[in-house]
Amino acid sequence: MIQVLHRAFDILELLAKDRERSFTLSEIAGQLGLNHATCANILKTMVTRQYIEQLGPKKGYHLGQMSYALTGNFTYRRDLVRIAEPAMQHLSQTINETVILAILKDDKRIMIGEFLSEQDIQVRTTKEKNAYDTATGRLLIGWLPGKERDTFIRKYGLPAADIWPEAQTADSLESAFQLLRDQGFSTQVSSRQIIGLAVPLKRQETVIAALGVFLPVFRHDATIQQRILREMQQAALQISEQLN
Repeated sequence: MIQVLHRAFDILELLAKDRERSFTLSEIAGQLGLNHATCANILKTMVTRQYIEQLGPKKGYHLGQMSYALTGNFTYRRDLVRIAEPAMQHLSQTINETVILAILKDDKRIMIGEFLSEQDIQVRTTKEKNAYDTATGRLLIGWLPGKERDTFIRKYGLPAADIWPEAQTADSLESAFQLLRDQGFSTQVSSRQIIGLAVPLKRQETVIAALGVFLPVFRHDATIQQRILREMQQAALQISEQLN
C-alpha cells in the first residue's frame, strides 16, 4: 500500500466532514497525526491539482473544484455565490438587465447565480449551455492557462460553424481568445438576437468565474454597452477584492 495515497484520502475525508468551514494546516496535521512538513507537501500537491483550495497564504483549506467535479456537485461555489450576490443584485438594479454568475465544467458554462431585470421583456438563460455558445463560456475558456486551454480544445474540438463562425481554425480561435483577454471582456450575439457580455472574476490572478449580462439586441448600442461594461467591471472588481 502507498502511504501517501492513504494520507491524501484521509485529508479529503476530513475536509468533506464539514464543507462549510476551512481547516488550517495545524488542524489537519493534528487530527490526522501527520508531520507538519509532510502534510504541507501533500496539501500543496492537492491544491495544484485543484482537489483542495487554499483561501490564501497561511490560511485554511477546503475542498476544491475537482473534488466536486467528480460527482457534478457545485456546492463548493456557495462561498463565491454568497460573496457575489450583493454586487450582482446592485448591478442588475443599476442597469436593469439580467445578471448571471457562471463557471466552467467540462465543455459547459454552468450558471450558479442569477438576478433578473424588471424589464417587460426579460432575458433568461439555461443553467447549462455549450461554453462556446455564450459570452461567459468563451471568456472562461479564453482565460484558462495555455496548457489547459490546449487540452480543452483537443478534447472538445473547435466551435461549431453556426455557433462561432469567426473561430473555425485553431489560429482564429486563439486570436479571438487573445482579443478578449486584451480587452478584458467578452461579447456574443446569439441566434435569438440576445447579446451577452462577460467580465472575469479573479482570485489571486486566477479567473475562477465570470460575471455575465444579457439583453435583447434592440436595447443595445455602443453607448449602452460602454455603460454596462463600466458597471460590470466595477462589480467584478468589488467581488474579486472580497475573494482575495
